[in-house]
Amino acid sequence: MSELREQLIQIQRKNYRKKVKLVRKSLEETRGLETYRKEYLRHLKDYQEISNKTDLIRKASAADIVFHGDYHTLRQSQSDIILCLEMFHGSDQKHVDRFMSGELSEESFLEKIDYAKKWPFPWHNWEQTLSFCRENKIPILGINTETNEGKGIRSLKKRDQYSARIIAKAFMRNPGKLIYVVDGDLHISPDHLPKKVERLLGLLHESPKVFIIFQNAETLYWKLCSRGLEESDVLKISENMYCVMNTMPANKIQSYLNWLDYSEDAYFPVNKEWEVENAEKGTMVHEMVTSLASILDLELPADSLQKLTIFYPDNLQFMERLYETPELKGRLRLVKEKIKRGEGFLLEYERERETRYLIYLANSNINMAAEEACHFLNAVVRGPLKEGLSPFDHFYRNVIIECLGFFGSKFVNEKRKTESENAIRIFLGRVKRGEHKGNDQETIQVARYILQHRHLQRQTRDPEAFKKKFHLQYKSRSAVSRMFSTQLGYMLGNKLYYAVKRGRFPMERIRELFRDPFDKSMQGFKCYMEVIDRVKKVKLVSGL
Repeated sequence: MSELREQLIQIQRKNYRKKVKLVRKSLEETRGLETYRKEYLRHLKDYQEISNKTDLIRKASAADIVFHGDYHTLRQSQSDIILCLEMFHGSDQKHVDRFMSGELSEESFLEKIDYAKKWPFPWHNWEQTLSFCRENKIPILGINTETNEGKGIRSLKKRDQYSARIIAKAFMRNPGKLIYVVDGDLHISPDHLPKKVERLLGLLHESPKVFIIFQNAETLYWKLCSRGLEESDVLKISENMYCVMNTMPANKIQSYLNWLDYSEDAYFPVNKEWEVENAEKGTMVHEMVTSLASILDLELPADSLQKLTIFYPDNLQFMERLYETPELKGRLRLVKEKIKRGEGFLLEYERERETRYLIYLANSNINMAAEEACHFLNAVVRGPLKEGLSPFDHFYRNVIIECLGFFGSKFVNEKRKTESENAIRIFLGRVKRGEHKGNDQETIQVARYILQHRHLQRQTRDPEAFKKKFHLQYKSRSAVSRMFSTQLGYMLGNKLYYAVKRGRFPMERIRELFRDPFDKSMQGFKCYMEVIDRVKKVKLVSGL
């Protein structure tokens, strides 16, 4: 176990414990609820073996009923069949049916089911899933209900009983179809909702094949860490229970803490009375910067964070600041393009003979915040970037900057993913066969450039070959060119992280990369090729 890896695990444990204490303060948990939680956790003490998504999908497809646990505040938990959802009430089924058939608009539907009052979690986390179901005519059943028992154990059990009746009825009425149930993670414990469904169906002499998918169990994550296997994505707990690991424990708990005060990840207030000043919202970014500087052993100038301003979409002063700052007027085209695409970014500029920094976070994504925090750290330790580079050198300097940004963001959320070369090939294969329904021509073009570049870098290190092949992309200031360099950087940063973590790439060289302004001819290209060569033997676990 490398020294860095031990350090990272200790940081993760410390962050997790701190956040758990805050959660416990916010909850009034009765003895009954504690028992309900313990019944859930007793199935997550250990696992049989490391598995993979292919095996999980095969097992789920062979089942009659699948119970899929959802941590409601965590976006990663929500990403054919009759789909049963806790987010909709059974009493609103007629409205659900009309919405899925296209008779009701989204606005009318949400109003009729009183979504804001009945389900306090973000609607848009589920928009893609519902759209997919609508396009593929997959029925959706609401399984939730209100009770008169408040929020205690009796309420949970009554809701389980109500949901069980709907699920059992769906199973009986739809022989041969997969019943896929998405419910809160505690509900899907074998002792809770699944047991009630099996009991009801047992009365009818039916014995369905049940499969349970847990997500992001903290107990199992720490088990993996103790065995050096924390990069694993899918765990087999038993023949009919698996666990998907797609985020880190502290991030999971943080999503709940953020939801208490803000929707999503602590940037957008749910209610106006919860609004706070941007300085308070930016605290999380400041903490990330400080943590990254400590992990990477980089000296953070004492006054650097005071020179950083963080903006969010709900702050209407952002565009005013841009127009009022002469040093930023030349960036307006780039800024508008990034805002339209929902991207975050860092701007560096000189004002009153001082370097200032501006971070814009387009949404509440923790990966975006971590990446821009790392870009800021990179900027303050290397100093202002020099202009006048050739398009070729500018392109590869940007590749290295994006590489370091992605690399650093993995220290905050190790489960962050980027597209693999194989995934890009599959995507382009679907496009070629006419199976891809989107009209995102820019994404398709970038995917082609990535494959062409990675093919060429396996053939040669001659910069002239790259200039000949990609000269138009180097010179272009289009979104496609920028996305091209960004994706190359992300893919390299992902692999670089695991190389460093496993002690296969020296931390001293990482510090050199952070401090280097890459302002000399050919420097960025040579660095890219150097890192590619040094990490090429580092293997990633399945799914990364």
